Amino acid sequence: MGRSVFVLRPEPGLSATMDRGHALGLPMEAMPLSGAEPVGWTLPEGAFDGILLGSANGLRHAGEGLEKLTGLPVYAVGAATAREAQERGFPIAQVGKGGLQKLVDALPPDRPLRLLRLAGEEHLPLHAPAHVHITTATTYRIVHHTLAEREAARLGQGGIVLLHSGAVASHFAAECDRTGVDRGAIALAALAPRIARSVSDGWQSVAVAAEPDDAALLSLAADMCH
Repeated sequence: MGRSVFVLRPEPGLSATMDRGHALGLPMEAMPLSGAEPVGWTLPEGAFDGILLGSANGLRHAGEGLEKLTGLPVYAVGAATAREAQERGFPIAQVGKGGLQKLVDALPPDRPLRLLRLAGEEHLPLHAPAHVHITTATTYRIVHHTLAEREAARLGQGGIVLLHSGAVASHFAAECDRTGVDRGAIALAALAPRIARSVSDGWQSVAVAAEPDDAALLSLAADMCH
């Protein structure tokens, strides 16, 4: 497995992906092109039955407003997000696998649920079943960074780049063009088809994970390394 695998996503996902990749024996390289920062927000009116999280950043950057939500059960997109919520004292109601939409689709229909979604400025729309009402509060934004000269040079040597979000994928493509990185030297592994569509063409190859989760993406990268 000689091809380097570059990880562009911000924390807390960056470390989790790096650890999973190293466990698979992949030559991982961290190259975060974005970071999260808090934004001012106001708790929406009304009572909520739980908190819906597509990222631990939703809690991490919520600030003092989080105190008013203490005790509400969390519906988390995955195990890492659930762990972060648990460490902050929130009970876990349900943990998803394969994306936030799948989690929402799997919510039991035995009672109505009013969920508060803590999300970033750029977030995917969700289609809630009839018994679920979702109110979204924006607690953070993703800020993109430029590619440093040494990073561009490293990418120019070739490798596999993991794409976890459409926004980062588009930014990465633009930065490659700005710095003169040869797209033909880079193979892309995308978490979902919509992310792959964010980067136009000219790459060595573009592949999409079998499932929209980190484990499937890294499995894809391992196959691409051979």
